[in-house]
Amino acid sequence: MKVLLLAGGDSSERSVSLNSGKAVYDTLQRLGHKVYAIDPSTGRSLLTSDGAFVELKAEATSKSLPTPVSKTWSLATALGSPGFTDIDVVFITLHGGSGENGKIQCLLDLAGKKYTGSNMAASAIAMDKAVAKRLCVSEDIRTPDWALYRIRGKKIDDRLLHEISHRFEFPIIVKPNDGGSTIGLSKVDSEKELPEALEKGVAESSDILVEEYILGREITAAVLDGRSLPLVEIRPENELYDFEAKYTKGKSDYIVPAEIDDAVARSIQQAAVKICSIVGATGLVRVDFILDAKNEFYFLELNTLPGMTELSLAPMAASAVGIGFDQLIAKLIESALHR
Repeated sequence: MKVLLLAGGDSSERSVSLNSGKAVYDTLQRLGHKVYAIDPSTGRSLLTSDGAFVELKAEATSKSLPTPVSKTWSLATALGSPGFTDIDVVFITLHGGSGENGKIQCLLDLAGKKYTGSNMAASAIAMDKAVAKRLCVSEDIRTPDWALYRIRGKKIDDRLLHEISHRFEFPIIVKPNDGGSTIGLSKVDSEKELPEALEKGVAESSDILVEEYILGREITAAVLDGRSLPLVEIRPENELYDFEAKYTKGKSDYIVPAEIDDAVARSIQQAAVKICSIVGATGLVRVDFILDAKNEFYFLELNTLPGMTELSLAPMAASAVGIGFDQLIAKLIESALHR
């Protein structure tokens, strides 16, 4: 089968995407597929002359990896070239930006290409955290109290600081409304820390989500084609499960399945499946929750293209029920072909 792998992209999560792309590329090769790989932000191949995935330099594990300026029609041009006209399926390992917000999914739909992950509408909804939260609240799924602030011109003024400080009790969480990998996220313990947190968030997006901070256990629920996988509890070394804790070996412990009450676990799994259904998310999806001391859980966000690195949570959950990484990749391709 001819598979086109998309990795890299134009978001701050480019480094994570390249690592996911490398892992998936190696697996696709083992499965015997003919694999092409391109960076949709440039239209350039990610393979060397001898067919190997480009070597990931040391900075490829850091969020500081330079992000190229996306060329609007680079992917469209690549898809129209002779080598890609008979591609059987596109495997997307992009994270954030146009790779996860529905834009690339729309282009692939227009090109008549089958692809892994969710469709355009579900991708766009999931990327907009505030919209996803509103949908969940409408279906009686708890989520921390929140408010969305659109900061045009990236200007943090006293009026905004006053509004947030009087709307919420500290501590609070400040994060980009359409970001991922916790890039731009801050826990704010006092009004004094708020300006710096907003500056950090607005560097990633003009839309900032301010959210009630709930002390509890980080729980993630992976859903594979509507089937809930075992829950994973994340125990970060840092106070927050931030970028460093996510992508540095030894910075977090993972318990699979999560050691929580069976009835609570089932409720979280059912909620995760329901959330995927509400949004329309398909393929492999990760839904994040926080579980407080009273065993009440709160929906945080969902990820329609979860990471596929060795530290990634969704593959970890699949492995707990005997679905190895190679088998998981094969299932995602099958899902894309039959969607």
